[in-house]
Amino acid sequence: MDTIGTDTNTDGYVDEASFDIDGDGTFESSAFDADGDTHIDTIEADTDGDGVVDVTAADTDGDGTFDTAEADTDGDGVMDTAYVDSDDDGVIDSEAPVESSGTTA
Repeated sequence: MDTIGTDTNTDGYVDEASFDIDGDGTFESSAFDADGDTHIDTIEADTDGDGVVDVTAADTDGDGTFDTAEADTDGDGVMDTAYVDSDDDGVIDSEAPVESSGTTA
């Protein structure tokens, strides 16, 4: 696996990392520390290798645990399922279809 780390805000910490999981020269996954607290709060992945991100996960409340995720389950390039753990217990408590606007139905 190849990894590239970038310090986009020049604070001395890597806040964006990209991963070539299968060694084909294409980076399929990225992780971001958007708020600069040195904890990854967003992950994007191209799980089927078509060059389009089809899974995202985010830590929306900054507690270090991913509590929302979206997936393109049919491979059409549009996120169509959202997963939410609103009580931060590590268990997905809802799964809802995503409308074309990107909001959950």
